[in-house]
Amino acid sequence: MPIAALAVTATTTHQLVIAPQLKRKLLLALKTYTELTAQAKVLALAKKKQGSIVEEIQTELGESSIDIDGYKSTIVAPIRKVLDRKRFVALGGNLDILDQAMIDTPSKAYPKITAPGAADDDD
Repeated sequence: MPIAALAVTATTTHQLVIAPQLKRKLLLALKTYTELTAQAKVLALAKKKQGSIVEEIQTELGESSIDIDGYKSTIVAPIRKVLDRKRFVALGGNLDILDQAMIDTPSKAYPKITAPGAADDDD
């Protein structure tokens, strides 16, 4: 009879003591970042709405590119290539060789900041 293995994850935490002045500076930066993120989301939604209005009018006019009073708008519809792993195997590809050819490359590091009570969404 096989014995079920238990997976155990251990985490450690430590207390960090920082000076009150540094704590205020850090909290101010975190609050400002959170406020700017909220403003950016509102602006992105407004920008997307106006862009869809412009696209709707261009589609209605049947034009993919317009130039009016110095403003230019072009509907860009790029096509990108994506590897379909199932299709690759169906065409005779070997996933082991494909996985061996894949390499990990580091990306630029960035701070992930989440406000208290906010949903944990990726930016």
